[in-house]
Amino acid sequence: MIHDKHLRGFLKGLTASLDPVERFRMTIGEPDEWQRILLRTNPKWDPIDRLVLALCGRQSGKSTTCGCLAYDDFSQGKTVILTAPSMRQSTELFRRILEFKNTDPFCPPIVRQTQTELEAHPSHGGRIVVVPATDQARGLTADTILADEACFINPDDALTAFFPMRKETGRIFLLSTPNLRQGYFYDVWASDKKVRRITARSIDVERRRAQVEFDRQTMSETTFRREHLCEFVGSGTPLVSWATLEAASNNQVRALCLT
Repeated sequence: MIHDKHLRGFLKGLTASLDPVERFRMTIGEPDEWQRILLRTNPKWDPIDRLVLALCGRQSGKSTTCGCLAYDDFSQGKTVILTAPSMRQSTELFRRILEFKNTDPFCPPIVRQTQTELEAHPSHGGRIVVVPATDQARGLTADTILADEACFINPDDALTAFFPMRKETGRIFLLSTPNLRQGYFYDVWASDKKVRRITARSIDVERRRAQVEFDRQTMSETTFRREHLCEFVGSGTPLVSWATLEAASNNQVRALCLT
């Protein structure tokens, strides 16, 4: 048992600098399984991690996970670009990043911090730039590109315009709740391309159980399936209801007998 609080703090910070999951624990708490998988993706270990798609239910923690990924790479001296459909969403992402910065005992010396940018001393090299999904970001080069609510970035050109900014050794993360069955995210998700696919249904997150049950009672079935079950559904009425599907997989519900 180490009693010296300064030594404990040093070792805690050292552990976080070696593992983004430990960084998440230090700042937020215990991550969900899908967050552990996403935080530990690494193209050096598996080439499919160069492009990671995470299909996330509402309030599943995707923006917080984006913030952890961005800050962790920044702390290693990398350049990170974050984007979202609007400037408001982009700046909200930046607030998540600052949560991790403010708990990092090894935070590099900062020479520039605005509402959309974080830059370390040149001797360190880390930089984070947060921009809306427009052509304004052209000309940047990044080790890591993160797009939040990627399904809602339209047109596709506004999303894929970021891809050439990735360094040869870099990686791209697209996180989103589902939208319609169209667009770059859906096309890649439904394809057989060799990319990392991660699903985070909020219905499976224990800490979200009360909110999910409330939404189940108050949302339309289509909205519930999209927001919490991570299904790509349209605006029409489903042929088979969620209640019917749920009952069909419940061995406590008696079969319907037609005579």
